[in-house]
Amino acid sequence: MKNGLAGSLTSLIDEIDTTQVISESAEIGENCQIGRFVVIEDNVRIGDRVQIGDGTFIGEGSRIGCDTVIGARCSIREHTWIGKRVVLEPGVVLGSDGFGFAQKVDGTQFKIPQVGIVEVGDDSRIGARTTIDRATLGKTLLGERVAVGALVMIGHNVVIGNDCILQSLCGVSGSTKIGQGVTIGFHAGLVGHLKVEEGCTIESCAGVTKSIAKNSHLKGVFPAMAPDLFDQQQEMIVNLPGLVERLEKLEQRSVTSDRA
Repeated sequence: MKNGLAGSLTSLIDEIDTTQVISESAEIGENCQIGRFVVIEDNVRIGDRVQIGDGTFIGEGSRIGCDTVIGARCSIREHTWIGKRVVLEPGVVLGSDGFGFAQKVDGTQFKIPQVGIVEVGDDSRIGARTTIDRATLGKTLLGERVAVGALVMIGHNVVIGNDCILQSLCGVSGSTKIGQGVTIGFHAGLVGHLKVEEGCTIESCAGVTKSIAKNSHLKGVFPAMAPDLFDQQQEMIVNLPGLVERLEKLEQRSVTSDRA
């Protein structure tokens, strides 16, 4: 038996496997390997030498570039575009419904349709059980040579530049734009609609709530606490420089008074 992700793939496309469900309109390149219980829907295009693990679903209209390796039980939703030489570890979900809700006047929630796509650039690698939501409109985009760890959550309409690293368990909320060469550490979280410029480093467990300038380095953890207490502590931190200045003046007055 072969070792590694590719070794788990079993049957060649030109072999008969009654467990596979492959649309007649799907276009599959040469020398592909397709595992058991794989579903490939209408109008899918798959390049040469692609390997697809057992139990994977590939939705209608998706595109997969040459030499890509897809692990077992991945879900590639409709109209997802995957570049060349991409690796998807087992359980990856691409193109899941974006988390878009709005509140009506009466306070009830309604779902905003998510009709965009996901696009993954060449030579990227996505870790096991990572989820990337499709865009509300347009595309959620990963650039080329992006390395994403396991159990990462990337929201709708996020754009990630080339050569970024997102380590395991981090999360990027919707519509955040990340520049080239950014590193995001384990379990870090970014709120939505931010701009993280190129070359930034965000260390593990950091909570990012504001946009970040080029080549910035962030470190720090926010402990969970009651919202009122959190707001009070943040206000105290902001006021600390003024308090220090007042204390220094009081010390100077005290020293002057003692001398007198």
